[in-house]
Order: sequence, then structure tokens, then C-alpha cells
Amino acid sequence: MVLIWACGAALLYGVADYCGGRASRVSKAAAVTFLGQFVALVLLTAIITFGSTPMMSAHDWLWSGFAGAGGAIALIAFYQAMSLGSMTVVAPISAIVGMCSPVVVGLFQGERPAHIAYFGMALAAIAVALVGDVLDHHDLPTPLRSIVYAFVSGLGFGVIFVCLAQTSDTAGLWPLLGQRMVSVPTVAIVAYFGAGRIHVARSVLPLAALSGLLDTTANGLYLLAIHGGLLSLVGVITALYPVSTVGLAVTLDNEKLHKSQIVGLVLAAISLSMVGYASNA
Repeated sequence: MVLIWACGAALLYGVADYCGGRASRVSKAAAVTFLGQFVALVLLTAIITFGSTPMMSAHDWLWSGFAGAGGAIALIAFYQAMSLGSMTVVAPISAIVGMCSPVVVGLFQGERPAHIAYFGMALAAIAVALVGDVLDHHDLPTPLRSIVYAFVSGLGFGVIFVCLAQTSDTAGLWPLLGQRMVSVPTVAIVAYFGAGRIHVARSVLPLAALSGLLDTTANGLYLLAIHGGLLSLVGVITALYPVSTVGLAVTLDNEKLHKSQIVGLVLAAISLSMVGYASNA
């Protein structure tokens, strides 16, 4: 089940990033992030209010708060990067940087997956780069500023993955609520001081709201996966989310799929098989 939850998280993270990235081409990235996060906060509050899971401990609140701060930075930077450049460049850079944190922390904490997993990790990094086609010509120019934002977003996503992994197995959805309780006001402050108001164009309201709902659902699936598997392995699987982002960009935005990207998709499937095998070993 760990593999299924992690793959589901990767899929939804990618779709959420596509939705948020598209909305950020019309409205400010911080405003788009705020709306999505706020909708998710309201939904989580309602679910937890009518649920039966006891309130989580102070330890879990602390790690959830750190995850919320990391998430606010990650999403604002990510959507800003995609509003400036090609999704097929931004998503892989963010994913590779985000992949490093859970792998390093997991290994540092003493995780020792099967040897085949290490080959899978290396292949995953190569696959993500190839899927993004980072070294090829792109129809949409990607300035250096966009690449810097992508790098920052990757660091933020790494913080989310590592911090959520430190929460208790019995906390239920509380860590997601704690995360949103920090990220929503943080993003609101950034959005307000950046533009003087928080406004999302009516035409992209559904995309902005959907991005927040999908991102939070992906976090929930990630929690399920990480509490049943190794951080170093779940982090790698989750980091394959650019596959769905790029797939949507190619399908809906007519971004061209080059030969190197096809090779990357094949390598992604192989790496997923290796890491999945190790997670069940």
C-alpha cells in the first residue's frame, strides 16, 4: 500500500502544480496560493471538527508548523517560477532539489533500503531531469529568475516532506490542519504586501481552488505513505510528480514532448519499479 499512496501523492502533486501554475499566469502567484490554501483550510477544519481523532501533541504541532512555513515558501516560489518560464523546466528542477532532503535525512536517521533502491534513486533524478527536458530548446523561454524560484521551491518542498514525516502515526489529519494554519496567514501577508491586495481573476478561480484541494489531498496520501514506509524511498517516489505536470502541459498546452523526455518517462517507470521493490522488500 505504501507504493500506492506514494504514487497517488506524486500524481496529485503534479496535477495541483499544473493547476496552480496555469492560474499564476493570470493572477499573482501569492494570491493563487492563498486561495487554494484557504479553501483547503476550511475543508480540513470541517472534516476534523466532525471527526473523532484526538488533537495531536505539541510535538506534532511544531513539526506541522514547520511544514506549513516550508509549504508557503515552496508554493509561492513554484507558481511564480511557472508563471515566468516553461513548466517542463521548472517542475523537474524543483523536484530534484526537493528529492534530496528526504533522501539525505532518511539515510542520516539510519534508514538502509535494499541496494536496488540506490540505483532507483539515481535513475529517478536522471528521469526527472530528462522528463523536464532541461537541456533542450523550449518553446517558452525560461529566465534565470524562474530557475532560482524553482530551486527555492524545491527546498521548501523538501521541508514539507521531512517535517510531515516527523509527525505521529496517530495524528490523523491534524498535521495537515496545523500545516495550513501556518501557511495560510503566511501566504496572505506575502500576497498583501506584494500587491496591496489579494485578488484572483474570476477566470482562474476554479484552478486556484483546485490546486489547494489537490495539494492537501496529496499531502494526506504522503502522510499515509510515510507512516508505512521509509522516508528516503517515499520521498523519491513522490518526487516523480513532474511526470503528471509535464503530461498535462504537453496534452493541454501543446508543449512539445521531445525524445529525451520519452527516455525520461521510461527511466521514471524503471526507477519507480526499483524503489517500489525496495519498499516492499
